[in-house]
Amino acid sequence: MSPSELMARNSQTGPHRCGRTNPTTGKPCNAVFSRPYDLTRHEDTIHNVRKQKVRCALCVEDKTFSRSDALTRHMRVVHPEVDFPGKHRRRGGSRG
Repeated sequence: MSPSELMARNSQTGPHRCGRTNPTTGKPCNAVFSRPYDLTRHEDTIHNVRKQKVRCALCVEDKTFSRSDALTRHMRVVHPEVDFPGKHRRRGGSRG
């Protein structure tokens, strides 16, 4: 079996391309992911119209996110002076 045939058999092998329509532009999305899980997450967060968006209550402009982890990252970067749930989450290290 050739290497290309082996790659085609392996469902984890990318690229995995989104064939859905971009809801904002109406054009094909064509986003590319190396893992099937990332494509599935993308389809669920970007192309699922029923999924609830999370909103930054501090931004003057309408700032929404498809995932809560993106809002948390936004809060840490754009509003570092504000205390919010999840801000002081431990990263790595040992519990003590």
